[in-house]
Amino acid sequence: MSRYILKKTAAFLLLILFCAAVGKGWHYLKDGFSIGRINLGFSQTREALFFDPALKEAFCQKYFYLSRGRQCYAFASEDGRYVLKFPRSDSYKVPFWLRACSFSFLDSRRELCFQAKKNRLNWLMTSFSLANSDLKKETALLYLHLCPTNHLKSQVSIQDPLGRVYVLDLDQTAFVLQEKKPLLIPLFQERLKKGDREGAKLLLIAFMDVVAARAEKGIFNKDGSFLRNFGFDGLRAIQIDIGDFYRPDKTDPSFSFSFQQTMGHVVDWLAKVDPEMEAWLRVRISERVQ
Repeated sequence: MSRYILKKTAAFLLLILFCAAVGKGWHYLKDGFSIGRINLGFSQTREALFFDPALKEAFCQKYFYLSRGRQCYAFASEDGRYVLKFPRSDSYKVPFWLRACSFSFLDSRRELCFQAKKNRLNWLMTSFSLANSDLKKETALLYLHLCPTNHLKSQVSIQDPLGRVYVLDLDQTAFVLQEKKPLLIPLFQERLKKGDREGAKLLLIAFMDVVAARAEKGIFNKDGSFLRNFGFDGLRAIQIDIGDFYRPDKTDPSFSFSFQQTMGHVVDWLAKVDPEMEAWLRVRISERVQ
């Protein structure tokens, strides 16, 4: 009997492991995306922003899955001109297991988690608002939709990593619309590879220009990862990620600290990639903060 029970237990454990592996694999194939995870919900206290009717052309095409960030899922338009970003609701909700377990000893943990998620969502909304009010040009931001409306009267079709298509009512969906730009770092690396060092320097200057423009407005960027967060439109650099902006207390330093905080990550990276270029960049940075 004991051997029979052991066999059943082993079979049950194997089944659990198999289901977990299948679930993990399915999650990997989807890159964690599900349509339910972009149903963020709205703040009823926010006012709808002005919408330029000319932007409606951006919604008259299909969008294809592009990537997942810490805050949003991104989809690129079929013509390659636009990016639609949808805030990830899973990042701002208390985990299901903690919501489902009603044990009293978890009350304090549940409340702490709730407050942390709420604060994180408020941070994101504040950052979005800063981008819209002060950094539209620097972020290629076209439209920000954070409250329910009835004037868009548009639906958009999106395709997930598995090829499944969903149709979203944009009046009832939180989203960010930006111009799509090529990533700056691959362009920089390509110029270095081709020996075009002057061209690579021009990209770094464009990068410094957009960081300086943000710093001059007293706006900081919490995210230190610059590699994937900046694009280039042929003339100027664009900050693609708009989810980590903030204005510190007036007692904090402004331009110099904000500028060097971001440029420091670039200097550290260049020290490993191209020490000569790093030395050149250090001189340019010192000129900016004098």
